[in-house]
Amino acid sequence: MMDTEQATLKTQTESEVQDLYDAVVIGAGSGGLTVAVGLSTLGKSVALIEANDIGGDCTNVGCIPSKSLLHHSAKHLETGSSSREVLSTVRDKRNQLRDTEQHEFGEMDGIDLIFGRAKLSSATTVEITANNDSQLTKTISASNIIIATGARPRPIPIDGLPAERYVTNETFFEQTELPKNLAILGGGPIGLEMAVASRALGTSVTVLEAASDLLPMLPDKAGVAVRNSLEAQGITIRTGVTAKRYDDASRTLYVGPIDGQESGSVQDVDAVLVAVGRIPNSAGLGLETAGVETERGFITTDRKGRTNVSSVWAIGDVTPRSQTTHGANAWGRRVIKAIAFPYMPTSSDPIVPSAIFTRPEVATIGEHPEEITDDINRLTLDLSTIDRAYTDEVAHGVLIVDVRRLSGKVLAVTIVGPRAGELIGVASLAMTNDIPLHKWYPVVWAYPTYSGAFGKIVDMHMSETLTNLKRESRRWVGGVTRRWRS
Repeated sequence: MMDTEQATLKTQTESEVQDLYDAVVIGAGSGGLTVAVGLSTLGKSVALIEANDIGGDCTNVGCIPSKSLLHHSAKHLETGSSSREVLSTVRDKRNQLRDTEQHEFGEMDGIDLIFGRAKLSSATTVEITANNDSQLTKTISASNIIIATGARPRPIPIDGLPAERYVTNETFFEQTELPKNLAILGGGPIGLEMAVASRALGTSVTVLEAASDLLPMLPDKAGVAVRNSLEAQGITIRTGVTAKRYDDASRTLYVGPIDGQESGSVQDVDAVLVAVGRIPNSAGLGLETAGVETERGFITTDRKGRTNVSSVWAIGDVTPRSQTTHGANAWGRRVIKAIAFPYMPTSSDPIVPSAIFTRPEVATIGEHPEEITDDINRLTLDLSTIDRAYTDEVAHGVLIVDVRRLSGKVLAVTIVGPRAGELIGVASLAMTNDIPLHKWYPVVWAYPTYSGAFGKIVDMHMSETLTNLKRESRRWVGGVTRRWRS
């Protein structure tokens, strides 16, 4: 959290704050910073309001500390660092970046950085309450109000679990040292990344996932590859169960199906990391007063990022459209374009990839269909069979590409393996520009590389298509007909 020195670095005083701005941005996380900088660069006057620390979740309790922890946990065997030393280093790196960002954005021309809590009093006015004085307020107006307040961990009550043993991503990095035995509730990005980092630093880790499979949104082979790799690292994975209650005397966490009775337990649990999703920070913003519509707490927007109120916009985790830092940035750029150049046409929604930085990494883009129809071809390559994986002794990995038969249109890509977060950029570029797979054929991939796996996928597609043109044509026509009728 902000200390006194940070809070006074560039906080605007009453006399410095204008009454009227071109835009007020509420929330100085990744999306809010993108919009504030973009609009100010284009000559717009911007007020940027932040209730806590600049940088939002990404800088303070998300991307930056988590990836730093993963990096330093990987170096643990080389350096012999303890979890106490690693966590201290992670906090120092995070704090240094936060202070740098606060100084840079606080001194940026065209942006008034204001620390306080914002609430809409109309569709064009915002009331700001100082963090240290609930009675001190300032009202400012703007032609555009952009809400980028993010989200917070979804709380899950666990009967009997003391508060000091209950951990979320907001408190994980504040621990002095890692617990000896950690139970992680939720097998999503946060849960799995912290499982890998904690295990590398010597913690005994059990991941509890309520779904029947790990990463159920991905094709089966991807989930299996991830699970096999995590278990090989010594991480215990239990699917189909969640936490039911905790006995502090014996440090036992009792578990069972989400809609059932207790069916087992995890022994000697020192702490429980709850990572079962996030809820939007939309309460207390005065949305009802301004007439802004929400759905399940999320602010609904159109393809430009505009809400049902023409002067109010929303981006990032507070909307249902994006739950990643880069997704918030992408939607932030769309809002900049819509405000600064309102008559320019709006493109289709951005195709946003996601990545989980476990070992191996997991990256995906597009939506894999639950059912593979005749006109879709699922191309699968075991990454452990390529030469670079052989040299690096990679045991678990897979590349899965779903394409339309005949046309080669790329529908979805999932990668489990080293540098998956980097490799997914190839698929993102191709899908954004609608480059069919047969146009990848002339591409020359360096050898030996993991990116060369795409060349093997292209070869599969070309071989199946060219040797079965009649069959592929029939399936393609059938798919087009089915989609047209639906």
